[in-house]
Amino acid sequence: MKVTIKMVAEQCNVSPITVSRVLADHPGVNEKTREMVLNAMQELGYRSKKVEKLINSQHSRLIAIMIEDITRNANCIIQAAGDYLKGENYLPIVCETGGKAAYLETYLSNLNRDGLLEGCIVISSLGARTELAKIAERYKELPIAAVHWCEAWSKVDSVILDNYRGTVCAINYLAKLGHRNIALINAPQEASGSYEERMGYMDAMKSLGLPVEERRILQGDLKRTGGVTAARRILKEQPEVTAVICSNFDMARGVMDEMAAAGKSVPEDLNVVPFGIIQTEDDVCNFTSVGAPYASAGVAAARMILERIREREDTGTRFNTIKKVVLEPQIFYGATTCQLKT
Repeated sequence: MKVTIKMVAEQCNVSPITVSRVLADHPGVNEKTREMVLNAMQELGYRSKKVEKLINSQHSRLIAIMIEDITRNANCIIQAAGDYLKGENYLPIVCETGGKAAYLETYLSNLNRDGLLEGCIVISSLGARTELAKIAERYKELPIAAVHWCEAWSKVDSVILDNYRGTVCAINYLAKLGHRNIALINAPQEASGSYEERMGYMDAMKSLGLPVEERRILQGDLKRTGGVTAARRILKEQPEVTAVICSNFDMARGVMDEMAAAGKSVPEDLNVVPFGIIQTEDDVCNFTSVGAPYASAGVAAARMILERIREREDTGTRFNTIKKVVLEPQIFYGATTCQLKT
């Protein structure tokens, strides 16, 4: 099916006239809108010499940022990576690949076929690792960097938000506050970092001499409703729990929702610590959280891709070693934790 100007306009929620003005390089179109329209043209496969000329006129080359689902966490990584790439005169394009990266191969083959693609950043959260390993083997000449949560996995260049050490960091902090009965609302088993969260929880609890019980590890779905469900179970079945670690902010917000519905408060009745550090959003910046700033992961991935591109340009050969950057977890102190009252 041929891609039309009207289809591009609908994708961007602008008028067809605006798309036409972008094609005409009209000075009345602001840069943000121009970039959005050009990205949509690339994503939808709109082909014309004018589009290629416009991209080339900005002295930009294309870097794909692939993500299974554009969540708040992922958006923070995308924004930071995109801003860094644009500052280096590259044009980032965001592609949503669907669950388990189902459309990753489709996007890459189409973008790479036209010779526009210089590199690719993949934010791997829900089980994309198998597909990503296959992609890296097929596209050996293409610089690919993955952002994920599992230090042990290194099939491609990786920026790692280490959930094992992050969990240990959170447990140690909560223990210093006097908490002994700590629960974990774990990511789904197929999610990147889920196993690491679980092992970090168990190892840290054991090393501190705290009780380790399977029932204290609750399976979540990374959605707000998953936090609500888990918190409801904790209140009903394990009222002795005084602190909970959540795999992400959405589930942590769900825990807070359920606590409020039950007439209880955070942190007085339950401490809540999600993974990830986002300090730019009003509704999450008050959380005590653990991990590395998501923005740092985005910048690190963008730098890694550009280093690989320059290596290839300088040597004319493919790199044969895997790069790995592990971001050190830290505690961001907010208002969702406090000293346990005895």
